[in-house]
Amino acid sequence: MVSKGESKYVIWPIYFDKSFSRLKGRKISKKYAIEKPSIEDISKAAKSLGLNPVLEKSFSHPSRHFKKEGRILVDKKDTKSKLLVQIANRIG
Repeated sequence: MVSKGESKYVIWPIYFDKSFSRLKGRKISKKYAIEKPSIEDISKAAKSLGLNPVLEKSFSHPSRHFKKEGRILVDKKDTKSKLLVQIANRIG
């Protein structure tokens, strides 16, 4: 579990999912978003950026508590929004 002040960001697959609106949870521009991103693909992209990803497969996004999609923890090396775009560029 990530506690406040820890040096990790929580990344959810919904942040990159083209089928969701920003209101529903997507965090990046639609031009960077992809269809059905997997935590494995996100993790590989984060690893290639040197962000030391940690996969946690048993977690659910708070707005989608009924679906266990998992999440990825990555090092805080920049702002979260910049890291999300960098990860998205490596995925798609």
